[in-house]
Parts: sequence; structure tokens; C-alpha cells
Amino acid sequence: MKYMIFECSNVKRAYGKQKILRGISFSASGGEIVGFSGDNGCGKSTLLSILAGVERPDKGEVTIDGRSIYRIRNLSDRIGYVPQTDPLPGEFKVSECLGLWCGSVSKRKAAISDYDLTDFVNKRVSKLSGGMRRRVSLAVAAASQPDILILDEPTAALDMHYKTLIRSDIRRMAENGALIILVSHDIDELDMCNTCYRITGGVNEKI
Repeated sequence: MKYMIFECSNVKRAYGKQKILRGISFSASGGEIVGFSGDNGCGKSTLLSILAGVERPDKGEVTIDGRSIYRIRNLSDRIGYVPQTDPLPGEFKVSECLGLWCGSVSKRKAAISDYDLTDFVNKRVSKLSGGMRRRVSLAVAAASQPDILILDEPTAALDMHYKTLIRSDIRRMAENGALIILVSHDIDELDMCNTCYRITGGVNEKI
């Protein structure tokens, strides 16, 4: 099976005079889990936002199979993104959230099955526990079956039960051919990764 190639080349980003990213470069392919760590404020979340196509870099390029992500129509079908802040509207039911992103009934049913959401589909997001909200966020981001899933501290502040479930989800998606890119401070999570980088001084180094 031929997997897509995702490349980040010399990405730089500054906010005013503050240079956050000074030259981030790496490449990865489907089926891999790539992790980033670093001190608070080093630019990890900024990098993920750029990789997801939410922000543009000041310099550098991000490509899928050699094509700039900023030239790809319906990019959300190729890249799923779960930021640190909860992206789900609290007044929506889980079924409504899935319906917005799944694109088809079959994908919605697959998401409910894969993430064991049968007992939660009619609950409002605001009524879910923190761990279940995070897992639903992951299910929603993965609902369109994207090639790449970008996760910003996916299990931060969760109890061990949900940490275990979400890590299992991440492994399953990678085994199914998705590229997972995550930020984490958790050693157990970084141990799951095929490749890990630490961001220091705005550049990344393999660890």
C-alpha cells in the first residue's frame, strides 16, 4: 500500500517582533505517529495550527504529496484537527456533531461504532464528562476519515480510563493508515510515536 507523504519545510512564524517558529522541518507518511514536545510557549500549538491549515506561516511550506495544503479544496476532508480548547458546541447533541462532519450515514455509523458512542448519541455535549467530550472531539475530527489527524495534547487532564481509550483510538487510526501528529508532555504518549521532536528556540530536533 502506498501512503501519502506529508512535509513541513522551514516553517517560520512570528507575532509582531516575537519570533515563535524559526524553521520547523520534518516529513512523515501515513501509518506513522509523530510527536512534538517542548516547554510552554515554545510554539507547539502554533505549529499544529499551521499544519492543520488554520494559520499560514510567514515563510516555509506544508505539503501533501508535494502539493501545498493551501491549494487543496475541502482540506478538512484530508486533515482532521483537535485543538486544546474544546471545539464542540455544548448545546449540540453528539449525533448532531457527527452529522455535521461525517458526510455520509455509513461514516456516521462507523464513528459511533469505532468510538463506542451508542449510549451517548442523544446526549448534549454540555452533559458529557471531560473525558467523553474529548473522545467525541476525536471522533468528530476523524469522522470524514482524513489522511492526517492533528491532536493538541489529546489526553491532558483526563483520568487513566480515558487516556487509555484515546491512546487506543490513536493506535487504531495509525494502523488503518492515517498519519497522526500530536503534541504531548506525557512520556507514555510520546513512547507511542514512531518519531518524536522537541521544539527549542523555534526549531525542532529529533529525540
